[in-house]
Formats: sequence, structure tokens, C-alpha cells
Amino acid sequence: MNSALFGARMLEFNLLPSLTLHPSRHAAFGAPARPVPAACSPAWHRLWSAAILRRLDLRDRPVVDAARPELALALLPPDRLARVARHLGAVCCAPRLRRAIAGGEVRELATALGADVLDFARHAETGPWSRPVEQDVGPAAALAERVDRIGRSALRALFQTAGPELALRADLRLADDPQTDASEEARAPLDLTLAVLETIEPTWHSSFLAMR
Repeated sequence: MNSALFGARMLEFNLLPSLTLHPSRHAAFGAPARPVPAACSPAWHRLWSAAILRRLDLRDRPVVDAARPELALALLPPDRLARVARHLGAVCCAPRLRRAIAGGEVRELATALGADVLDFARHAETGPWSRPVEQDVGPAAALAERVDRIGRSALRALFQTAGPELALRADLRLADDPQTDASEEARAPLDLTLAVLETIEPTWHSSFLAMR
């Protein structure tokens, strides 16, 4: 990623959060009931973003440290950040996912999460971030949803270490989890999370390394 493109992404991250606001948050942050005409879209997003930043007390609090390693994650568009969250959640839940051996359960998990995510979990390194198997008992459908929530929880915890200016903006790109259970709170070290990013987004990851 060249410096001009990085600068544009940082400008958008700091000043135009509405452009990458996760759809699950649109209603809470006052999305228009009808599509905005294309000609009015830039002006509308400036106004909407200003309102979002005021609500979060971020209007005069930009992220100024462009060297923060968490930016490699925080600047991802919502759909790609969700993919990182899913893989990270699968790493945290790997002990339980590896226990899935019955054909029906494996197929259900593969349909919900993706066969690539299951394979990723089977080969994932274990460590302090690994959840005990008994913590994730239950049907496959519920487990698949939990994997996503746990991944988002781990990302939020990581973003919080970078300060509220980055954390609050990055959180807007994640699906809303208004009632996260304490048992689904998760933490994963930065190096592990960046390793997940490198595996599934190698070009994006390397573009940040090239800037350092």
C-alpha cells in the first residue's frame, strides 16, 4: 500500500466512519430510511459521519499514530474484518471444533463457517487464548454463531489496547453485539491476530509491512 492510499484510508477512518459502518449499526446511528441519491451521497456522508463522531465524542480526537500495528486490522472493510474475526474465533474455539467428527455436525459447521475455517482451526496453534472444550458445548448452529462473536470479542479487546480513538472507530466496522455473554469474552495476542491476517489477507498484510 503506497503512502497516498494509506493516507486516504486514514482520512476515511478518522473523518468518514459512515462509509464503512457495519449494516447492523445503521439503525442505531440514524441511517436514512431511503437510499440517498448518488449526487448527494458525499455531502450526506460528511454530515452523517460528523453526527457519528459527535455521538462518540471523537470529532476532535483523530487517530494520529499511523504506526500502530492494529491499523492493519482496523482499516479493513467490514466484510473482510468479519472474515478475520471468524478465523480468529475459530482459533480460540479450535479445541471444540477439532472434536467435531460426526458427519452431520461437520457438514453443518462447514456450511455455517466455511470448510476453510474448519481446516484453519484444525491446524491452529493452541495457547492461552484457547477455550476449554466444555465451554463450547452445544449444537453446531449455536457454536458457529459463537465462533463469530468470540472472534469479534477478541478483536475488540485488541483494539482497546490501542486507545479509544482507534477502538471506537474500528468497532463501528464490526457487527453489533449488544448482549455479549461474559463467557464469550476472548483475548488473543497481537502477533497471533496478525498471523491470522497474514494467512487470509497476505497482500494486505504485506502492504503494511512494506510501509514500516
